[in-house]
Amino acid sequence: MNLFAVSLRRAAPSSICRNGASSSNIVARFSGAAATTPSSRPQDGNENEIDHFRILGFERTFTIPMNELKAKYKHLMKDLHPDRYATASKEVSAQKGAMATDVTRAYGVVGDPLLRSLHLLELHGTPIEEMNDQSIIDHALLFEVMEIREQIEDSSTDEELRPILQSSIKKKEELIDQLAEAFQEGRVEDAKRITAKLQYWARIEETIVGKMTSVHKQ
Repeated sequence: MNLFAVSLRRAAPSSICRNGASSSNIVARFSGAAATTPSSRPQDGNENEIDHFRILGFERTFTIPMNELKAKYKHLMKDLHPDRYATASKEVSAQKGAMATDVTRAYGVVGDPLLRSLHLLELHGTPIEEMNDQSIIDHALLFEVMEIREQIEDSSTDEELRPILQSSIKKKEELIDQLAEAFQEGRVEDAKRITAKLQYWARIEETIVGKMTSVHKQ
């Protein structure tokens, strides 16, 4: 099976799990205002390799319908609820609890575009070993990131930080769209480079949100 096979099911762009949480919601926060879970071990390959897609019952693909992801997660967690195994043995209860933990962890990975991409690359056998690997990161990006960080340091109000956040979110969305195309077309090396860039912008967004939070606490 092709790792980067795209799901045959079609969905409207707004329901496709690329960006994870809505970008507009991020900005708005600071504007003032089956009976058991599927096995996580691949049927072929390294037995120590966790496959979060398999846990949730998905093919290994970057583009996933968000509504389907949420529905599968809720279904699995409902089936694994402790009340369903209140009279079961300690061994069974512990097993179901471990499964619930695996499902929650898998949902967090598959539901986040950056983590999903990193996981796909790992499953493909081409993980990003070092974020600063010069073979996948160019100097232009490093210079751009340095400038953005200086802007963040020099900003001290919502009015100054919000445009930087919006610009960062837009950049992330563009990279996520590029990732979807790269995975769809099986361009692994391109996917690695784009993922590395996405890591930088994700950290920038975290830095901005963290500073905006501290500003609100003052």
